[in-house]
Amino acid sequence: MADWDNRSHHDTPKRAKIRGAIEYMEARKIPHSKADVFRYYGVSKRQGWAMVSEGSVDRRHHNSGEEERRGRPPIITQEQIHEMDRILQEVGWEARQLSWADLAYEVGIEGVHPRTIQRALGTMDYRQCIACRKGWASRKLAGQRVEFSTTQLHLRPTPQDWRVVRFSDEVHFAIGPQGKIYVIRKPGERYCNDCIQYKNEPTDEERERHKIHSWAAVGYDFKSELICYSISSNKNGKMTQRAYIDQILEPVVKPWLKPTQPAFILEEDNDSGHGPSASNIVRTWKEKNSLQYYFNCPSSPDLAPIENCWQPPKQYVKKFPHWDEDDTRELALEGWERVSQKFINERVDSMPQRLQACIDAEGQPTGY
Repeated sequence: MADWDNRSHHDTPKRAKIRGAIEYMEARKIPHSKADVFRYYGVSKRQGWAMVSEGSVDRRHHNSGEEERRGRPPIITQEQIHEMDRILQEVGWEARQLSWADLAYEVGIEGVHPRTIQRALGTMDYRQCIACRKGWASRKLAGQRVEFSTTQLHLRPTPQDWRVVRFSDEVHFAIGPQGKIYVIRKPGERYCNDCIQYKNEPTDEERERHKIHSWAAVGYDFKSELICYSISSNKNGKMTQRAYIDQILEPVVKPWLKPTQPAFILEEDNDSGHGPSASNIVRTWKEKNSLQYYFNCPSSPDLAPIENCWQPPKQYVKKFPHWDEDDTRELALEGWERVSQKFINERVDSMPQRLQACIDAEGQPTGY
């Protein structure tokens, strides 16, 4: 089969952008790598070279400047395919647990056979079934998940029983389009003639440093503010016990413990900063302030509804330019406002189903 039959379809605007970017840098005599341009726009080297080669002919588009008019309109548009790809890339492990039909529903596609969705995602190199890529629990972890789910389901068997729980977690918003190549910079941002190909990919340390670290809690008819915190002792935003007390428990959680406030149980993950060990300053604080709490099972984000609540603000932040901390923080707060209480309530009420699904799956990751 010819290369043109195997390649992903890319619309005319993307081709024009690729050609335009290369022509601009060539006209300005700016050192550049065409492979970097292709990677920035999400095309393979083979596809990119086909787009920029003089006299190249696309058998599906004899005139590359005109829109394809032959045949019936596609069932799934390129925009919808790229949106599904974006969800898979951004949400990661949780999104990869969705069925093909569920993934399509997230971008507004209904009534389409799952096989059609799978073929469409194949154009983005999602060749395997999503179920083959989801997380896997070891025998030991699977046993812990089943035991945890069985215990919790016995303690709180109905949705109403879970309405006293407030699920908490940390989330990290990246500043700037992490992992993307910044090919055409604004005037004055280039430091030397060869900086493009060497300075466009941030290191792992730089990626961690350029993030906004936040904490929040949700429950039935309850949604906290998004609290931004800082950690002076590390660069990756990993919560420490002292920071958890000083920046979260004392100023945020303690006011919820007043006698005039509704009673609640705080759910936390097993991060060391939350004090899961037998004796530490966080445990002492909780006992002193009579905070009821429990820890989620390790490596079990599908058993905590707040994990579902991070998707809307992350998608919102990604829609807009955010090259500094202030812009990123403002977008994160705006995105958090878009998480509706109805959305939260539905996921809290799903807790018995989540636990039962974990038991039925013998501890393997569920579709939540």
